[in-house]
Amino acid sequence: MKTPAAIIILVAFFLTPLSSAVWAADDAVFTVDFPFDASQPLPSWMHGAPISVSGEGTRVAFQLSPPPDRDVLVHLVFDGVEKGGLRVEWMRDGQNVTETIAENLGEGLGAPSQRPLLISASRLGGPGTLIIQGSAGLRVQRIKFEWVSERTLLASSSRFVPVVLTASRLTLGEADVGSGERPALQDEWRDRVVRAVLTEKVEILTPSLELITALEKAPNLARFEASVVGVYLDQEVWIIVNGQELGPLAIEVPTLEDPGHLRIAGREVEFAGWRHATAYIPSALLLPGDNSILLELRSPVNARYHNRAYIREAILELAYPPPQREPDLTLPVADVPIAETFPEQNPPPPLAPTVTEPGPADALQEFWRGNNSL
Repeated sequence: MKTPAAIIILVAFFLTPLSSAVWAADDAVFTVDFPFDASQPLPSWMHGAPISVSGEGTRVAFQLSPPPDRDVLVHLVFDGVEKGGLRVEWMRDGQNVTETIAENLGEGLGAPSQRPLLISASRLGGPGTLIIQGSAGLRVQRIKFEWVSERTLLASSSRFVPVVLTASRLTLGEADVGSGERPALQDEWRDRVVRAVLTEKVEILTPSLELITALEKAPNLARFEASVVGVYLDQEVWIIVNGQELGPLAIEVPTLEDPGHLRIAGREVEFAGWRHATAYIPSALLLPGDNSILLELRSPVNARYHNRAYIREAILELAYPPPQREPDLTLPVADVPIAETFPEQNPPPPLAPTVTEPGPADALQEFWRGNNSL
């Protein structure tokens, strides 16, 4: 039995030690785990290991020399602590006063989370020190730096242009990378599709959450979408529409380059951060009037989990047929014009036959005829 060449190459890759040159091939992206490994090679734009201060929460400082004309996207992954704060400051070299970049990035949900923060090159203004401060027991577990620059991007005139497209193919909008509160979603009606907002704020999902929506008429197609946090990768969120179980939501598993993948004791992996979830809803289950959408957190592997999970930006998307327009019979109908007829003209005389010289194909046919007569 032959071993596939792809398997041999894959095994050889894992058995061969990676040199520091391979790891540093693209130092525009760099991840720091805490506690920090002092043997980890540093990128050229980070001067020395992060300086951490012991005590309640987290206080860590990075000395950075930003690449020219580059913004920095900082992914902060932290423990979920209720009422915990996360402050980000910047102090340029040669100055003794710090500038507050974000007053509080902590979501205070009690679930592991992450916040990407975009800091512009103009705000950095050159080399300096980035200071991260966590309070009320909030502990930062991982920080991922990614330097980004402006590129040309086409977008629909009715949509905002995404702010950042990361190396891991993650598209982040303005609300995702800002330091303020997320703007509330609004109902939308575009073409034949209605997007009805079901939640105005973050709602707790443990153990279940019921959403009520009123419809004027039944749709042709229906779809549910939302974002969830605190749901383990081996848990499910089931959707029940008007008492009919449909199954678990399709919750995305982000690329492994996402810093939110964490290992915890007794579990293989846990994801810190919001994940997108969707479900198809048979239109026959939605009726005019009040409709119930029940979401239940279930743990097929271990029913004893009592983790806190949350949901936000739940949307019911509905598609309706185009409106039927009946003709207005009150308007006068114009007379149908009759096509004018013209007397038949004599057809043109046929063209004289053209005489062509024999081509190669004719000569070849003549040759075979001559050979067949032998």
